[in-house]
Amino acid sequence: MRRKSPPVLTPLLLTLVLLNQAPAAPDGPITVLIAPPDTAGVPGHVVEFAQEHVAEQARSKGLTVIRMKDFLRKLPSAKRRALLKCKRTELRCLIALGEAAKSEVVLVAELLQRMDGYRVGTKIYKTEDGGLVAENLIPGVREDGMLDALTQSLDAVVPQVIRQLRPSLAPPEVTPPPDTTPQPGTENPPPVNPPVNPPVNPPVNPPVVEPVPQKPAPKLNLRRWAWAPAAGGVAFAGAGTYFFLQARSKYNKLDSGGSTAEPLENPEKLASDGRQAQKLSRITFGIGAAGLVTAGLFYLFPGDEKPVQPTVTVGPGGGMVGLVGTWP
Repeated sequence: MRRKSPPVLTPLLLTLVLLNQAPAAPDGPITVLIAPPDTAGVPGHVVEFAQEHVAEQARSKGLTVIRMKDFLRKLPSAKRRALLKCKRTELRCLIALGEAAKSEVVLVAELLQRMDGYRVGTKIYKTEDGGLVAENLIPGVREDGMLDALTQSLDAVVPQVIRQLRPSLAPPEVTPPPDTTPQPGTENPPPVNPPVNPPVNPPVNPPVVEPVPQKPAPKLNLRRWAWAPAAGGVAFAGAGTYFFLQARSKYNKLDSGGSTAEPLENPEKLASDGRQAQKLSRITFGIGAAGLVTAGLFYLFPGDEKPVQPTVTVGPGGGMVGLVGTWP
């Protein structure tokens, strides 16, 4: 006779295997790829500074940042060329970049020049299907306010991404306090009569003493000192020119990318030095312009009592035109 087999535990074992293979909910930081930005009408050095600023801000908000140069150099040359040539505004290109970088989301910064200024913002897409997770675009931004606008945009989109992909790490939403103003139709407490103060005798006016007129102080002739801010303005303008040339030189080195014989040793330090030189150039140019404007105001509005005035004299033998007044 055939031996009878024991009870089969296949359904129970299969359930345990499926439970062990079920993916756990991610709880680590979100990995984000900083893709090349969508730009139009923006200088190259401004785009580079904006990319570095976006990477630093995303890292400071708890995201794991992956930049293009971090993973492209590890890929074969054929795949690297294909990724660099793809149209980055298309979703399939963003998906390919995210899969190659092994990131959960792809961040694309936008810097577009328009009639009312620049439209600046950020967009974040899912690597899995290319779906838009969050975006925030700010119109009418000036060139000197691009970095602040990018920071404001990241402050808006990063919490949305964390709330969708890491709900357990999302900060709690703050509810506004309840409105305690009385609604119409409710009974108000009866008014309280103000306390009655005893009568006060009117104050006696002191005798009026006529002030003694004082002699006006002599006015300072500012025209004699116009050379001082002018000299300072010229000196600061020269310093601004020097720092501008330094920033331009470092930008040209970064833009060339080096060569096989002389590769760039430390491009991040070179970019940081370029940003520092650009800031110093703007500051010194501003101080120099302020000095020159101050010198012009001193010269045109000296404040003396006898400014230089034109005069005309007509005689029997002809005429004469001259200037009368006090020169510096």
